[in-house]
Amino acid sequence: MEENFDIYTRDGKYLWTAPKSVCHSENPGFYHKPVWIRIINSKNEILVQKRAACKKNHPNKRCMWASGHVLAWETITEWAIREVYEELGVKTKEEDYKFICEYVVDETWEIAQIYLLKLDLDINEFKLQEEEVAEVKWLTYDEFKELFNSKDFVEHSDEYKEFTLNILKENLSRY
Repeated sequence: MEENFDIYTRDGKYLWTAPKSVCHSENPGFYHKPVWIRIINSKNEILVQKRAACKKNHPNKRCMWASGHVLAWETITEWAIREVYEELGVKTKEEDYKFICEYVVDETWEIAQIYLLKLDLDINEFKLQEEEVAEVKWLTYDEFKELFNSKDFVEHSDEYKEFTLNILKENLSRY
């Protein structure tokens, strides 16, 4: 059975639900809200992952963990708690997540919800879901910036890169 997502107008007014395939079609005429969780630690390092080789999109590429789609009628924090546990083997709770902002991507009809999650774990404490994540590592801001602008990272627009780097720089020491 296909997953359903809540759908919205561009200004965020809730409409109803639609199947994932319709939400990801070329021109659905409405938006859905993926969640992008940026994981940091007390050392001001950023967690990055290497996508599993078996992934359909961007196999073996580096990316920021975690992102995905909230199912219809599921709350963002329910999704985040489930997703972080499934893919990283880490138990979290609602108050661990800090909402940062929304980011509208008109090309893909998305209103991304961006959250920060602070985790102070050594790399060997993560229990990775092999079908999703090949490895994770902590990077300093400068190391992340270099990787983010390399061919090893999932490709993004210059606008998105600037936006992401600014968000990280603003929030690393505050959170």
